[in-house]
Amino acid sequence: MPIISFLLGVLVTWLIMSGLLAQGFALLVRIWWPSASRERELKVDQWLLNNTSEPSSSWNLLGYWKDTSQYRQACSEMAGLLADKSCISSQDSVLDIGFTSHDQLRIWLDYYQVNQLTAISSEEHQIVNALEACGQFSNLKLLRGSETSLDQMPAGSIDKLLALDCVYRFKKRQVFFSHARNVIRPEGTLAFTDMVLSRPFRDRREQRLINFFGRISGVMTEDMPVKENYQNILNQQGFEQVDIMDITDDVLSGFCFWFGQHYQELSSLTRSKMWIRLTLKTWFIRWMLHRQQLKYITIVAR
Repeated sequence: MPIISFLLGVLVTWLIMSGLLAQGFALLVRIWWPSASRERELKVDQWLLNNTSEPSSSWNLLGYWKDTSQYRQACSEMAGLLADKSCISSQDSVLDIGFTSHDQLRIWLDYYQVNQLTAISSEEHQIVNALEACGQFSNLKLLRGSETSLDQMPAGSIDKLLALDCVYRFKKRQVFFSHARNVIRPEGTLAFTDMVLSRPFRDRREQRLINFFGRISGVMTEDMPVKENYQNILNQQGFEQVDIMDITDDVLSGFCFWFGQHYQELSSLTRSKMWIRLTLKTWFIRWMLHRQQLKYITIVAR
């Protein structure tokens, strides 16, 4: 017993002196009692991810790493992949729900030259940054809101609805799909990327464990569907044609590999507590991939 008590004392002392205990406690407080600090934390994460890119870059995606090892290019490729899968054209009225960077808006507006773009974000600083970076586009409309804001939009008013690397943060996917079906024209398209489970939970214990770690890492697993069930979920909401493509290796594995190198380059130049959210998210993805329990997919539904 004296030895165990001594070792526990050493461990607690190390956790306190290293700052890990304070960081962990602060993280749990932010998870269970969210506050206005979320906006500042998101800005920090974007800065860390884009630190070696051009100053104007503010991407906050996992990226598509099939033909690149650069973060900015991987994010551009992910946006381009979704746009190409949904067949965006210059005649389309497009809605981007949950955008995380003005960079993706510039791709829809500048490269694909959509006819009209409505972009919705829940973060005020994203709206402000988008207004500064894309204010010259008269066909851009910026709104603050969430996936639930779709129920306030006119029925059948959108040709293409895009959700780029954000659906796994939505609390209720089926509510989102229901509102999306209503706002999209009958011949229109819903295109998005999402994290899904590769198999059902074995038991309640495994479910509670994964949900706990997912909540800490910022990945909402409580409502995360199994890949094989996704088509039925969308069919039930009125989407008849559903195309699903598995891009797990080119997204999740690619991001984790890049992040490990990126962290090594910058960790000595930054405070360790700045990295805690990104590190936890990456750890959770790696852990789930090791368990062969996580997939990343693109879905196009009509």
